[in-house]
Amino acid sequence: MILRSRAIWASKGCVIGDAAVRIRGGRIAGVGGYRDLPPDDGETVVDIGESIIFPAFVNAHCHLEYSGLAGEISRDVSFTGWLNQMISIKQSLTHEDHETAWLAGAEMLLRTGCGTVVNIESLPGLYERMAPETLLQVCPFTELIGYHPGDVGEMVDLAKRELMVNASLALNSGLSAHAPYTMTPEALNVLAAYADEHSLSTTIHLAESDDEWELFTAGAGPLYDKMRGLGRVMDDCGTGTPVQHLAKSGGFAKKTLVVHANRLTDDDVHVLRRANADVAHCPRSHDWFGHARFDYDRLAKAGINICLGTDSLASAGGGRETVVLDMFAEMQEFSRNHPNLMSEDILQMATANGAAAMSLENELGQIKDGFMANMTMIPFVGSLSEVPEIIVHHRGPVEMLMIAGRRAFSRGDSIVS
Repeated sequence: MILRSRAIWASKGCVIGDAAVRIRGGRIAGVGGYRDLPPDDGETVVDIGESIIFPAFVNAHCHLEYSGLAGEISRDVSFTGWLNQMISIKQSLTHEDHETAWLAGAEMLLRTGCGTVVNIESLPGLYERMAPETLLQVCPFTELIGYHPGDVGEMVDLAKRELMVNASLALNSGLSAHAPYTMTPEALNVLAAYADEHSLSTTIHLAESDDEWELFTAGAGPLYDKMRGLGRVMDDCGTGTPVQHLAKSGGFAKKTLVVHANRLTDDDVHVLRRANADVAHCPRSHDWFGHARFDYDRLAKAGINICLGTDSLASAGGGRETVVLDMFAEMQEFSRNHPNLMSEDILQMATANGAAAMSLENELGQIKDGFMANMTMIPFVGSLSEVPEIIVHHRGPVEMLMIAGRRAFSRGDSIVS
């Protein structure tokens, strides 16, 4: 099949007018100008007219199971206060609540052009049950928490059980040590070593809040008191930054996706670069917590791969407007805070950079021969030079989303329906 459209944004620096893309066996088998891609005998050609085709988004960080929590948590609290509210709410939720929210979140992402998502799975078995219910390519990362010295063996056993099931269902699956303050140094090191031994990706919330910063640099503060009250041994605190703590613990795997990285020293940036870490930034969650401006320039200058994620709806909303998981909204929030950055660079953060963070850079994030046919289509009114900006600032559902060559979502009034 060939799709013809007025424009294709194939990758950074590659906008094609009067464009076409051939799809065979769920993969891209040709892309270019329509006149340069003649149909084979009997091949279907679908002309979608005044539209832009571009790679489906790769959401680098999400918690689908919290998709029902928009506006449920007060913004007028510290990070530790937010964490306390989250713990309380989670204790009241049933398995059915989590399943409903997980699927609702997946549908939100499909409607807004996301094909692949790195999802933190905190409930064992949830991904296995939910994955067959959606075409969204969910990459499950098993969340692990262990702040008591005897927790390591149990965590490794949980990781093994989840990976044994999840790996056969997903493009990529891995491990998510929750955060350095909810892990012992030994646990961080053991999980990183296990990931490297089995060629797994890892992800971790790191340098997220002022409370975390105070816990590790000063050995004090509300998060310090919280974790000490839960029985965590705190003798590894007060000796350096969160990033330095992870490095000293041997907690960086060969493939580590650091989520947030909101407060960093120059040395921290060098540590991240030496560890070959990727960074996932979640602009709307960042704004919701009122963090200082994300240090994109310093990270980018160091050559660190930066990608975008939605985080969860537990740190979004609270106003009158309905909030959904939406990578367009994340790009727009990022653009608002970084107005000098080109739209193409922002778009790459939401596509190819996320794919690279998952070691899927030869599969996703571009419209290119041999890549999976994960593509999004939106209406196009404007000139070719405006294509990246039009994509970044699109609002609402997309016209159509295709995942591995299959239609995953289309608007009822869309020409492609």
